[in-house]
Amino acid sequence: MIEAIEKDPDRKPDYGPAKMHPQAGATAVGVRFPLVAYNIYLDTNRVSIARKIADAVRFQKGGYRFVKAMGFSIKERNCTQVSMNLVNYTQSPVFRVFETIKREAERYGINVISSEIVGLLPQEALFDVAEYYLQLENFSPEQVLEERMRRKGSGGGSATADFYEEVAAKTPTPGGGSVAAAAGALGAALNSMVCRLTVMKKKYKNVKEEMSTLRDNSEALRLKLQEMIQCDSEAFDGLMTARRMPKDFENEIQKRNEAIFESTKKAALVPLETAELSMKTMEFSKTIAEKGNANSVSDAGVAALMAKAAIEGALYNVKINISGFEDQTFVDDMQAKVKALQEKSDILAAEVRQIVESKL
Repeated sequence: MIEAIEKDPDRKPDYGPAKMHPQAGATAVGVRFPLVAYNIYLDTNRVSIARKIADAVRFQKGGYRFVKAMGFSIKERNCTQVSMNLVNYTQSPVFRVFETIKREAERYGINVISSEIVGLLPQEALFDVAEYYLQLENFSPEQVLEERMRRKGSGGGSATADFYEEVAAKTPTPGGGSVAAAAGALGAALNSMVCRLTVMKKKYKNVKEEMSTLRDNSEALRLKLQEMIQCDSEAFDGLMTARRMPKDFENEIQKRNEAIFESTKKAALVPLETAELSMKTMEFSKTIAEKGNANSVSDAGVAALMAKAAIEGALYNVKINISGFEDQTFVDDMQAKVKALQEKSDILAAEVRQIVESKL
């Protein structure tokens, strides 16, 4: 059994050597999806009924897939409780479980007294509850003041852990355009790093001034691309806001159409700017790969790859926003710019690849 960690691929640790420590052994840490501990109180002291109601939602008894439930007597309150663990609140949400228990209780002529959350739960679980019971149309967490302030306060333009969580959430923003901008920002950041690792070496004193200039320009690009992360989300949110405008009367329809027209143009222009900035980043990567610290040439190569991904992703967003757009002159102009960026980036990416691989 001790040797299995060395031989069995399924037992290979995520971190550290694949070998058991002879004295300390090993520590195994598991991570599960956030669990919601949720209880519902019923106005009956008959625990048999509480257990039947629990069975109605419990997966092992034919209930919801991600619900574990049992019925208990709460003697000090002269009532009963359905105690549950919701092991995947996105698949078996809180509101659905509550409504099912409420209906099951009515079959026995009893009512729900209250419910409680034990410990912590993800904010998204409560957003789902609010959306369900209030029947909010096109609800977004962005409409919650504290959530909006949190996103703004976290920089809104940094690829931090919060940013990754926001991308993974079931909200349309931040989406592909923001991720493309983040990729471009990372490319620019890598360019800056290689420049710094070059100017500090006497071996590269002949290119010190050029690398210093490239470093400063790369930093300016990085900051601008970080801004584009938020700009892309705001552009898309603006388009969604325009589409939600009232359209019951002629004047409302006209205002709505005008708002959609302008916000669609902005939603296309923002990712185009991201692509243009990322193109500049890739151009810098080529020079840095050619003249920068040879020990970091692979980093310059990755910078170019990130910039190329940013261009491709940003151009996808341009294309989808101009699809079906009624201003044909604007569409033709955007399509020409997209084609030019695509062709130039393809050539440049191949050139950087050749430079990098010749030095590896």
